[in-house]
Amino acid sequence: MRYLLSICIILYSGLLLQGQASRNGSGGEDLLKQLQDDALAGQLHIETDSLLVVNYYKLLTMNSKESGVPGYRIRIYSESGLGAKEEQQRIRARFLSYFPQVDAYYRYDEPFFKVYVGDCRTESEALKLHDQVKKNFPNAFIMEDYINIKSTEPQIH
Repeated sequence: MRYLLSICIILYSGLLLQGQASRNGSGGEDLLKQLQDDALAGQLHIETDSLLVVNYYKLLTMNSKESGVPGYRIRIYSESGLGAKEEQQRIRARFLSYFPQVDAYYRYDEPFFKVYVGDCRTESEALKLHDQVKKNFPNAFIMEDYINIKSTEPQIH
């Protein structure tokens, strides 16, 4: 238990140091590799369990596959069948005519064509957007999704 705690403290300390300033301009290098390099240079002594290293890299790989951050979007359209793709495009265009400042996204989850709107970081933001959107799109509802960071707060007045 003490061994695991000491590893966590070392990794957390490294994260704090990396957050303050990147060394030698190499901000893209992963933390474990930096710690191992320091250990090879004689600056630090690290004993790591191989399972810890494997799980660390699995987590990095999983996180790199996700685009964006967890948040909420409003789904305003979901249909399948003939003409669904064209209707998806019309619904998105209609939404953007009402709310040009809010992003709208196409998605195809076989066999459904869907339109999602907004990039809300919190459920509260999503509820505010939903209240505005449901006036024009009564079947809209809030969904958890990975959102883009660039537009995290819709500006609806």
